[in-house]
Amino acid sequence: MLSYLGDTIVGLTLAVLNALAPLDVHVDKGVPYAAGSEHRADIYRPPAGKPRPVAVFLYGGGWRTGSKDEVAYVGAAFARRGVVAVIPEYRHVPAATLPDILADNAAAVAWTIAHAAAYGGDPARVTVVGHSSGAWAAAMLGLDRTWLDRAGSSPAKLAGIVGLAGPYATSALTDPLDRQVFVGSDPALQPINHAAGSHPAMLLATGAADLDVTPAGTLALDRALRGFDGKETVKIYPGLGHGQIVHAMSFPFNLRFSVADDVARFVKGAHAGP
Repeated sequence: MLSYLGDTIVGLTLAVLNALAPLDVHVDKGVPYAAGSEHRADIYRPPAGKPRPVAVFLYGGGWRTGSKDEVAYVGAAFARRGVVAVIPEYRHVPAATLPDILADNAAAVAWTIAHAAAYGGDPARVTVVGHSSGAWAAAMLGLDRTWLDRAGSSPAKLAGIVGLAGPYATSALTDPLDRQVFVGSDPALQPINHAAGSHPAMLLATGAADLDVTPAGTLALDRALRGFDGKETVKIYPGLGHGQIVHAMSFPFNLRFSVADDVARFVKGAHAGP
C-alpha cells in the first residue's frame, strides 16, 4: 500500500509538472524530423542568446510504451539550465522492431545536428541522453556507427552520450517482458558488444536501488569501454530506483538528488571532435 501511494504521488506530481512545463520555457511542439506522423519532436528552448548545447532526450518505456508528452518536465529542466532539448517521438514494439526504433532515433539525432542552429543550438555540442530503453538506444547510436551512418550522420558528430539506468546488456534486465523484447534478436543489438574502438564521451549513471535494470550492467559496460579509450564517467546514486533517476530531473526531486545538474554539466562540457 505504501509503495502504491508513493507511486501515485509521484505520478500526480509529474502530471502537474508536465502540464506546467511550457509555462516558463519556449516549446516548439510536433516538429517533424522525418516523414510520417509518428516522427515528430518537441523542442524546449532557453532564452535566445549565444548558441547553446543541445540534448536529444530519448524517453524510456521498455521499448513498448512511452511518449514525449510524458517527459515534458525533462525538456523544461534542460531549458532552465541553458540547454536546448529535443524530445522525439518514435515507434514501439510490437508494431516496430528494435532496428526500427534505432532508425527512428538515429533520424531524430541526425536531424537535430543538421537543424540545431535554427533553434538556438550549437551543432558541435549535441549530446544524446536516454533513460532506460532510451539509454539503450543512446548507447547504440554512440557505439555502433551503423545507425547514424544510415541516417546520413556519424557518431563522430556527437558531443557525448548520457545513459540513465541503461540496459546495455540483456543480462541486466529483470522484467520478463523486457527480456522478451530481445528473444531471438541479433547480439549486435546489445551496446556492450560494441565496446571496441573510439566513441563519444559518455556519462553512465544509475541508481543503486534499481531493481529493474541492475547497476551491474552499467558497470560492465564501463569496464568494457575502459579497455579502449576510457572516455567514460560513471555515477551511481544511492537510494534511487529505476524510474526515480529520471524523476530526479524535476522539482521537487532535484532538491535531494543532483541528477539534473550532473547531466546538464556534462552536456555543457561536451564537444564533438577529438
